[in-house]
Amino acid sequence: MIYMQNEGPPIITICPGLQPKVYPKDNVSKAIQVMNETGIGAVAVIDEHGKIIGIFTERDLLNKVLVKNKKLEEVIIEDVMTKNPIIGNPSWSASKAIKTMAYYGFRHLPIVDDAGYYLCMVTIRELEKFITQIDIGVEPSEILGGD
Repeated sequence: MIYMQNEGPPIITICPGLQPKVYPKDNVSKAIQVMNETGIGAVAVIDEHGKIIGIFTERDLLNKVLVKNKKLEEVIIEDVMTKNPIIGNPSWSASKAIKTMAYYGFRHLPIVDDAGYYLCMVTIRELEKFITQIDIGVEPSEILGGD
């Protein structure tokens, strides 16, 4: 695999390994539970084969559910998810992922293989940590005196 100098390794190596996901017929309460358990503010919506068909984010929760005073248990994900989300490829560099997220203005990027199977969710937070380590060559905790 070839990538330009300073663009970083393939994004799949930065992925936190978490796969926050729900199914189209799940309700919003389930999505919130998964977000809370993983600490990631988005879930991939996958079909029965594991292929991504949408994404549901904190922004969707606010704009499509809460401001309309809908009951979380009654709202089905497929009715409020963002269909056909922008996705990243596991071979993308950190730089390409950041540029894509910045261009489209979002904080979560589902990583999907060439066949469309969901692998993991990259967050801007994980990318910021990674870039910080590259730029200064040390872990942030080393600077701040943490463990």
